Amino acid sequence: MAVRSAEVTREKLLLAAHELLVESPDRTSTVSEICSRADVNVAMVKYCFGGKDAMLDALLEQVLAGLTKEVEGLYGIDLPPDQKLRRHVGEIVRNYVRYPYVNRLMNVRLMRSDPAAVNQISRSFAIPARDWYALLLEEGEREQGWPKLDPTLFFFSVVGLCEFLFAAQPLLELSFDRRLDDQLVDDFASQVADLIISGVRGAR
Repeated sequence: MAVRSAEVTREKLLLAAHELLVESPDRTSTVSEICSRADVNVAMVKYCFGGKDAMLDALLEQVLAGLTKEVEGLYGIDLPPDQKLRRHVGEIVRNYVRYPYVNRLMNVRLMRSDPAAVNQISRSFAIPARDWYALLLEEGEREQGWPKLDPTLFFFSVVGLCEFLFAAQPLLELSFDRRLDDQLVDDFASQVADLIISGVRGAR
């Protein structure tokens, strides 16, 4: 019973951290703020995770696992390679809206050059995504005449194209007087997908 109670508390803390980070993605909420939102005692962060950093690690792991599940869900879809790629790009872009904090949490851990953190991110997201790109590129080469491309570099290219709008959102809003609303997100996803698909079709 105590184990189940701890699991429930753990999920409440992760949900609270997620909600606060969505509301203020440019700052990390305090333990007190997270516990207040979750309606749990502050001591439960240490009990459930070992500390605040470990709790944010667990949140990042949860989000990345969900992103990987989306990618893996594309394996069995009966669509031409270019349409799979278009759907995938749309999912990436919209996930930056759902999880506006994910890059900041990930970059903090990568900048530390901590092998354990890098391995966790690689295992949870980067390697599964790269492996799916490898299969997609092979399928595109076989069925639609795509050129032979490096799946690792393709991973960085696709994610990089999708990511910068969200990393530079203040530039969008303050310099160009544009707002990150649903229409702009849809237009951006479509344009990025067009650029990538035109690239793989036209590169020789």
